[in-house]
Amino acid sequence: MTTTAQPLTKTRKRGKGPKMTVSIIGAGEVGRAYAKAINEQGILDGGVVLCDPRPPLAAQELAAETGVRIHAEPGSWLAEVDQVWLAVTGDLTLRVLDGLLPWLSRGTVVVDLTTASPADKREAQARASAVGVRYVDAVILGAIALTGARTPLLAAGPHASEAMEPFMALGATVKCLPSASAGDAAALKLLRTILTKGLETLAVECLVAAEDQGVRAELYEAMSDVDDTGFTNFLDMLVRTHVVHAERRMHEVARAQQQLQNLGFPASMLAASEQVYARSVALRAIEPPSSETERSVEEALRWLAKAERPSSKRPANAL
Repeated sequence: MTTTAQPLTKTRKRGKGPKMTVSIIGAGEVGRAYAKAINEQGILDGGVVLCDPRPPLAAQELAAETGVRIHAEPGSWLAEVDQVWLAVTGDLTLRVLDGLLPWLSRGTVVVDLTTASPADKREAQARASAVGVRYVDAVILGAIALTGARTPLLAAGPHASEAMEPFMALGATVKCLPSASAGDAAALKLLRTILTKGLETLAVECLVAAEDQGVRAELYEAMSDVDDTGFTNFLDMLVRTHVVHAERRMHEVARAQQQLQNLGFPASMLAASEQVYARSVALRAIEPPSSETERSVEEALRWLAKAERPSSKRPANAL
């Protein structure tokens, strides 16, 4: 990534969208959610067109109810489209884009909403730019199934702010990194995934056990200090104090694993957590951290990077 230190630039929600025609490639859950919202809200004077070689029944029903057209494949009809939104699975992104580019007019905007890797999104941007098509790396930061077209998004690239106007008109909050490169939004989403999916799986193991013991409400009360601290402050605190208390916490994790096992539940996430603590304990034995690491999250992370990345895989500029 090239903009790790750059703050997000927030754009406000808008009530009315621009005059344009949008084609959504992929009539799955994501594509249908946006197509339905565009049709219901009437934010685009040119409307929306779907494209899917095998549209699911739900997409066919949507087309029948709303009059939204569904094309089976790219064609000359794409020449009149102002924006193309990619809503296919991430592993298909480059192949689908290659099929679209010969039909797109110069200046057309492609908003890539897929879960493609950062490397694939950078390659997609290169291929689009080579034929005069403007490419925006955008990622969905939530569950479309719950919040539909209002689900927040993050977008990267010089065309991001203008390209994301239709999404804002649909009620979504969009955050843009205008000076970032394609792939940066995807990389940030994957970092977010490490945290959110890790928390999700920990929550599953923890709350199942709490409910089994009839103490879930009491657990929430015991966690109220997190609400008072604020989530990001809480994360920074965990990292800073981890450096000092890794060994004690490793033993605590072992006891928590035993508690789950005694209840007959798996402790997969705690077993993985114990490995993280063990790496930090091993590093402390050969390179004790300075007192500054507990006061500064930046210093703590620099020290922890040595434990988390084996020296043989460390880049040339690593500490």
